[in-house]
Order: sequence, then C-alpha cells, then structure tokens
Amino acid sequence: MLVGSQGTLGIATEITFKLVPNPKYSKLVVVFMNDLASLGHLVDEILRFDPETLETYDDKTIKLAVRFFPDFFKNKGFIGIIKFMWNFLPELKMMITGGFPKLILLAEFAGEDETLINKRCILLKEKIEGFKLEVHITKSKEEAEKYWDIRRKSFSLLRKHISGLHTAPFIDDIIVRPEFLPKFFPELNGILKQYNLTYTIAGHAGDGNFHIIPLMDFSRSDTAKIIVELSEKVYNLVIKYHGSITAEHNDGLIRTPYLQKMYGEKIINLFEQIKKIFDPKNIFNLGKKVVSPDGVGTKEYVVSHIALEHNVHHEI
Repeated sequence: MLVGSQGTLGIATEITFKLVPNPKYSKLVVVFMNDLASLGHLVDEILRFDPETLETYDDKTIKLAVRFFPDFFKNKGFIGIIKFMWNFLPELKMMITGGFPKLILLAEFAGEDETLINKRCILLKEKIEGFKLEVHITKSKEEAEKYWDIRRKSFSLLRKHISGLHTAPFIDDIIVRPEFLPKFFPELNGILKQYNLTYTIAGHAGDGNFHIIPLMDFSRSDTAKIIVELSEKVYNLVIKYHGSITAEHNDGLIRTPYLQKMYGEKIINLFEQIKKIFDPKNIFNLGKKVVSPDGVGTKEYVVSHIALEHNVHHEI
C-alpha cells in the first residue's frame, strides 16, 4: 500500500537494492507488422518463449529515425558509421519495397547459455512466420543496438530539430491489455489526429503499456484546453478497453483529476479515508491520488499550473 500510495502516506528513509549481473549473451528477435489485427495473439505467443524484454515502437518513430538519420552517426567514428549504415541495409530495402511497418516489436532473449538462446530465437521466428509477418534475428550486439537507438533517440531528435514545440507528458503512461490493441490503436490515432499533433508511440508490448508524448506549442492560448480535452478523450478510450490511465509513471497532479473516472467514487472515498489515517495534517505529496482540502489536485488547479510562454492566458 505504501508503495502504491506514491509518497502520499509517508516517506522512505532507507532503501536496500539487490543487483544482478548482466547476462553473458543476448539476442534480439525483430518483428515488422504491417497490420495490427494479430497483435494481441502475437504478443501472447511471444511471451510463451519468456523474453527478457518485449518492446515496441510505431511507424512515426521509424520515420523520425529516417528523417534525422545523420544524427545517429554522432560519436560513432568512421568505422562505427560504416557498420551502422551496413546494418541498416536490410531494413532500408524492405521499407523501399514495402513501405514503413505500422509497428516494430523487439523481443530480447538473454542468459548464460548461448546455444539455448539461439534455439529459442529460431523457434520463435518459425512461430511468428506462421502469422505471415517479416521477422529477423540479429546476428550481433551492434546490429541489435540500431533498433534500440531508434527506440531511445528518435523523439529526443525531434525535440532538438523542431523549434517552438515542447514535450507534454500527460497521456504518457496508458496501459491496455494486448488483445484489445488491434481495436484500441486505430481509435487512439483517430483522437490524436483531431488535434494535428506531432507524436510517437512506444512502450512495453508485453503488458500493453505505451508512452505517448506529443509536442505542443505553449505559446498558444488554447494549449491548456487541448490538454484537458485530449486527456478526457484518451482516458475514456482507455477505460472503454478496461485499461488504466497510468501504469509505471504514477498518477501525479496531471492525472489525479481523472482517477475517479477509473476507480469510481467508492474507491476514491477509501483513498481519502486512508490518507486521513496516515497523514491527518496533509503533509505528504499534496494533490496526488486524492484532492487536498484546499483544492490541490483538481482539474482547475492543474490547468492553472500549466506554464504558457510569453504570459499567454489560458482558454478552457
């Protein structure tokens, strides 16, 4: 309960971590999806092989990598650049002939037995090919790194190259069970298109947790209004598909106004009672999880604390 309270019921004064060594061997199975219809079933099949991680990113992320391709060369040196470009030739050929895949899945396998890892990757590749999907097993850590580079760097490159826009993490941690994703994603993209925002979708496919961080213009007076409207629409969609509006990034001020939508009045009342028992003086992390008596954590409070540029006034 204390962990889930996200600092609203008390504080930790000491934490003991246990570290584990990095596995000796790793291999990456890369799946290119042009159609999301089989996504839920595919994720279930991949999880049966017990991957170390199962990550994903969308076509917008790939397009950003292509758009800002030279930036990936920085700090790699001449030999590193040649290797990086060589490793990308198969994907470039595939994209030229068949276009960008809608989604790329990265299933990483790791351990101390290289033979066992290779066997699992080959068996998984055969299983995925039954879905009529393009699948590739990386041959080296350097080759695998190109996919992780795209996953980690593309959005930061976008922020770097597009002036006047800033990241706005408010729908950045939604989670929907994988079997619902083929229907969920088209509806989600439909909502986002209404606002003509630049964004990418990436996350953890194994549990359906996705991070959407649009770029927004905080010199516009309607930015706060868009954040409120978009939050309502996206969270309603998430709840429609029995998901959660937050998975690993906590609720915070930005999501607290919407928690009753997900939990209902009865559970929120329980949250409030527990808060009074543990923190009767309202000291810890005000406005998170439950609204404080002075209104910290309401939608109005959140809107009033969205910092717009050049003293622009909010429109809501």
